[in-house]
Amino acid sequence: MHTPKAASNPKVARVRKAGSSGPAFDLVRRNSPMRFMTKAFVLLLLAAVAAGCTGNQTSGGKQEQAFEIRLDQTAFSLKQWKMDGSHRSSVGGTLLLGSKPVAGALLRAGDNKRDIETDASGKFEILLDQSLLGTTAVKVISLDTAKLDGASLSHDEQNKGLSISAAMRVYYPIVIESAAKSAQDPEKTVVKGRLLADKTASVAYFQQDKYRISGTVKDADGKPVQGATVWIDRDGGEGFAKSVATDKDGRYEMFYLPEEDEETNLSVRYNSVKYTLPEGKIYRLPEDTSLNIDITLPREGTVIADKPPTLVSHTAPGALYTGVVVGLDIPQGTDYTVTIPDAEGHFGLTVPSRVWETKPSFFETNMTKFIAEGEMKAGDAIPASFIEAAPNAPRQIQTMQNEP
Repeated sequence: MHTPKAASNPKVARVRKAGSSGPAFDLVRRNSPMRFMTKAFVLLLLAAVAAGCTGNQTSGGKQEQAFEIRLDQTAFSLKQWKMDGSHRSSVGGTLLLGSKPVAGALLRAGDNKRDIETDASGKFEILLDQSLLGTTAVKVISLDTAKLDGASLSHDEQNKGLSISAAMRVYYPIVIESAAKSAQDPEKTVVKGRLLADKTASVAYFQQDKYRISGTVKDADGKPVQGATVWIDRDGGEGFAKSVATDKDGRYEMFYLPEEDEETNLSVRYNSVKYTLPEGKIYRLPEDTSLNIDITLPREGTVIADKPPTLVSHTAPGALYTGVVVGLDIPQGTDYTVTIPDAEGHFGLTVPSRVWETKPSFFETNMTKFIAEGEMKAGDAIPASFIEAAPNAPRQIQTMQNEP
């Protein structure tokens, strides 16, 4: 009987199938490198096949889908407010889970408390006020009665749906009219731009809006009165203004727009008591200036004597400014200046050339700020640090180039 020779490779044994006269085949032992390579290849192949077949799955093996609020339009030009309501636009949208519509979901747009429900096809309509510059967030607020293919959503799906949002932006379109290196500093670029207003309106640029009345309220012993409010109004209650409650130092402030030859009633409310000037006495507010009025309440009665030291007033510097300013969507701390737009929307930028070469986008904001000293006007340059962007300021505004 022929005895097979031992294999030359100590890790390989020559094996012949029982009852077979065919050639022997090699059996690779466990510590063979070839076996490790074969196993790794098979596992890799199985993983690739599994990924191709199942995609992104949850722990339960169910295909995971993403929610989406899909708006028909997200960017809008600012319009002038109109009596006929033409400044409002109807914006359509669809709520989807994956590619399927979600019916019966409740959404809200911005600060509006009106619920918006999706129909059987997941669609909804929003009435957008295009006279208000800003960003309006659209959010899902309830999926309790929502349906997907006629079935209710799971708790996990509801939580994911409540975390999504979309946004609509209303702003002045921006045209860049020119950009050139500064003659004074070649490392800076001077940019001329323009906000495009509605044809029937001018740009509501940053300008004087109101003046401030501020001062103190004290009791008859000269101690500050906290929690009092100061009121001014004309006969019949027209044109009134009300201060914030006095602080621990008795200080208050309010803002008003004086009118020519304005005769005003002055009063103080404190602990449900109304203190007024003597009967028939009025307070005449001067034009185009802020005021400081210090008031001392009487020890007895409710009449404030209309003379020092119980009523002391004098003009004060400063005014409240309100309106639109423009800025760049770039990292905070970047040094640049921008001019206050004029009524036709013209503004200028002086920005580091290296920043302008990155083609930054813009933001616009309605800013309200009390300027204590001096007077500001259209065309005045302000530093980037001066700008206080509102939380809902429209950002990522892309510009258009001026056509020659």
